[in-house]
This record gives sequence, structure tokens and C-alpha cells, in this order.
Amino acid sequence: MNYIKSWCRITNEKLISDDQTILLRNSDESVGDFLKRMYRESEANYPKFFKMDLLCKAAFLATEFISKKEKLSESDTALIFSNQTSSWASDEKHAQSIYDKESTASPAVFVYTLPNIALGEISIHHQLFSENLFLIFDKFSAEKLASYTDSTLDEKHAEKVLAGWIEADENNLDILIYLIEKEGDTKHTIENITNLYQTK
Repeated sequence: MNYIKSWCRITNEKLISDDQTILLRNSDESVGDFLKRMYRESEANYPKFFKMDLLCKAAFLATEFISKKEKLSESDTALIFSNQTSSWASDEKHAQSIYDKESTASPAVFVYTLPNIALGEISIHHQLFSENLFLIFDKFSAEKLASYTDSTLDEKHAEKVLAGWIEADENNLDILIYLIEKEGDTKHTIENITNLYQTK
């Protein structure tokens, strides 16, 4: 049996970490500004954050609030993330820049036209040299996340797994990231993962 050690949920309304509401979004606050306020709250020192797209920022921040409580090991923390839209928001922005005759395609945007860049940003910041995987599902799937993460731990490919669901664009924040280990209090079950995702 594996266990959920720590988790972070980010929605359009709030940031929650291990049952504690850390920040509430202001009614007139954009998604981007809400994420910037989370960054200040996280006390992370990573200036590259401001160059990231929204998907990377959201994944980075959820991981930051977990790492404040639990250590992420260099070679023993695997990353398994998922979403439905891949890097669509950055893809669309990049495509628009190509077809806009008055501008040129931006390399800074092009960098984020793959969703696994979020895994890379987290790995660089925390100096992780571990396995990672980004999955595309039709919708949030606790069953598939449980299967992939448990398999990674049970087959001893890692001692910990940081897993979850990340959807973020200018209109939507839907993030659940959680850390799984071999010891803990909350069992890593489909029901418990679903309950975390349903946290509002």
C-alpha cells in the first residue's frame, strides 16, 4: 500500500494545501495575477517563473507548496502529471503569432508548446534527475493516476511520486498535485484521490 503524504489543490477560487486554505482569489483578479500572488506567498526564489506560461506556473506553484513540507529527492522522486488539453493555450498563442503579419513568432512562447516543459521546470528548480511522464486523458482520472503511480512505486522505479492533474489557461485553473510514498496516514486509493480532486 502507498500513501498520500501531501497535496495541493488550485481552483479558480482558491489555493488549498493539505486542507488549509492559503489564498482566496479576488473577484477582480485575473488568473495570471492570482498565480503571481501565489508565487509571492510561496516565497520561492525562481525569477524564471515570470517567463513561464500559465500551465507551468500552476504546476510549479502547486509543487512549491508541497515541497515546503516534504522533501523531493534528487533521483528518487518521479513526476507523473496529466491533463486534457496538453499545451493548447500556448499552442494557440504561438499559432496566432505565426499568422500575424505584423509580428514574429516568439521563441519564448514556442518553448511552452509541449506540456512536459512543466515537468522540466520543476525538475530544474528542485534539481530532480528522476523519471517523468506527462499523460493526456479525456478527463480527470483517479483510476489511471493511481495505476501509473502505484506501478512506479511498486516496481521500485522511485521512492516517491509527485502526481496529478494540471489544467490552466486565462479562464480556468484546475490543478491537483499530490505526493505519494510508501508510508503515511492517507491511503493512496481511487476514492481518496477523487476526494482531493473534489475539494473546493
